[in-house]
Amino acid sequence: MKYDIIGDIHGHVLPLVQLLKKLGYYHKNGYYQHPEGRKVIFLGDFIDRGPNIRETLHLVKNMTDNGSAEAIMGNHEYNAICYHLKSQNNEGYVRIHNEKNTAQHAETLAEFQASPLEWDAWIEWFLQLPLFIEKENFRAVHACWDDNLIAHLKSIAPENKLSIEVIHESQEKETQNYEAIERTLKGKETTLPFGLFFLDKDGHQRTEVRTRWWLDAEGRDYNEYFMHVMPELAGKKFEFGKIEDNIHYPSAELPVFFGHYWLNGEPELQTHNVVCLDYSVAKGGELVAYRWNGESTLKKEALIY
Repeated sequence: MKYDIIGDIHGHVLPLVQLLKKLGYYHKNGYYQHPEGRKVIFLGDFIDRGPNIRETLHLVKNMTDNGSAEAIMGNHEYNAICYHLKSQNNEGYVRIHNEKNTAQHAETLAEFQASPLEWDAWIEWFLQLPLFIEKENFRAVHACWDDNLIAHLKSIAPENKLSIEVIHESQEKETQNYEAIERTLKGKETTLPFGLFFLDKDGHQRTEVRTRWWLDAEGRDYNEYFMHVMPELAGKKFEFGKIEDNIHYPSAELPVFFGHYWLNGEPELQTHNVVCLDYSVAKGGELVAYRWNGESTLKKEALIY
């Protein structure tokens, strides 16, 4: 089987349709399909930010229902589940309905405001999405592939799918459940040194920064290892708080595809077996796919956008 792996969509259905057509998919019997039997793998984050969330969800679900695609959960689907789900004591919600969290879901909440039962059904569908896909020759995950945490998820989530019970049990920080879900769906973060902070894309102050978890951090400068480059850290070597945090992705492992990181510029490979496919379509960037034909060494020319 040959696959086309597509990054974060965030309700931007028109770029998605354009990309599918560029990849050779056509619409027939209510869903997009490929004449050669290729399949799409969607890397999550279908909702929030964009203008056509309902249409995006229907397109993705129609393809998965009819066998022309597979889809995994993104952190935005997970956050939506938690925003929707009552806490265990039934006092409030798993994800607090504060200004920041509500703003993140604003476009989605507005789109389904008049259709609460329909939104309930989409939450149920999100719960059926696996946290990752592991094929014989490649892997797909939304944000981070950490072998130890993936193994833990396999032990608590049959078929790699979260139950409501596991979600409730995973809210306490510093537990393995919490860490496994957070890192897999939201990536590895570390605290900035020297009391530094920065403003993220939504204007929120951040004291923790996403890392290039696929790299071996030993001996690297901070700005090589951090996703957010800071002039104050130029030429300074990264120091580990815990040596086990240097997870990196070995060069001999299967190719791994992921999204999540709001990259910009010209799409490129991270390494010969690692590629991020999120190029910020929700911020005026590109919707990007990787056309995979079975290779173990990834090729830049297979990036389609």
